[in-house]
Amino acid sequence: MSRSTSRHIGLAWVKGLAAVLVAAAVAVLAATGHRTLPAASFEFGVVRSFEGFVTADPYPSLIVPRGAVATRYLLVGLGKSGATEHVREAVDRWTALEGTLAFRGGHALIEVVPGYVEPVAPVDTVGARHARGRMVELGEHYLEGEIVGAKCHLGVMNPGSGIVHRACAALCLRGGVPPLLAVRRTDGVVENVVVTGPAGQAVGRRLAQLAGVPVGATGHLVRQGPTTFLRVDPSQLRRLR
Repeated sequence: MSRSTSRHIGLAWVKGLAAVLVAAAVAVLAATGHRTLPAASFEFGVVRSFEGFVTADPYPSLIVPRGAVATRYLLVGLGKSGATEHVREAVDRWTALEGTLAFRGGHALIEVVPGYVEPVAPVDTVGARHARGRMVELGEHYLEGEIVGAKCHLGVMNPGSGIVHRACAALCLRGGVPPLLAVRRTDGVVENVVVTGPAGQAVGRRLAQLAGVPVGATGHLVRQGPTTFLRVDPSQLRRLR
């Protein structure tokens, strides 16, 4: 497969699938009383090329420097799987990869195409650390929200949250997809916070049993570039009535 800025699958097949998806969407809207779905998007059928530093702290991500601010793309595999195996040899290296983009609000995610992750420079921990940006401590905070799988919530499924999506989210978290806490602010906007353990370690599998239900916890917030992380012991997350 040659690299290109954008690759589209067969037009006829897309049209047929689009018709099915539209019909499904109409059914969902009818069942939910024509509820407005979140502004999330998944570029189904479009494969793009990306370059940046691959990191794995704690979840695989691609950091793309853009002037003074870098963009962090969470990385996942196909289906309900994470991207750890796909990027293992690329950590802390400038890397070219191909994948499909999903995004919602200020967060973006790439579904990596297996076999199209290519480190193009030696390990550079200093460069990768600089690209991630300075870690800003925000202190202890109590947050309430819903534990969701980043892949579905950021656009692969819509709405990708709620009790009807609970089983899917749990499978994604067990498969290595990064966990988010979807926090609804007082103005109605949903802010997505990446959840880690107290030391910044991956905890997605431990959160699978809490997927799709309201939870609350006090944890330590940190911000790195445009991304906010909640560091919390999963045992401290409490279901809300």
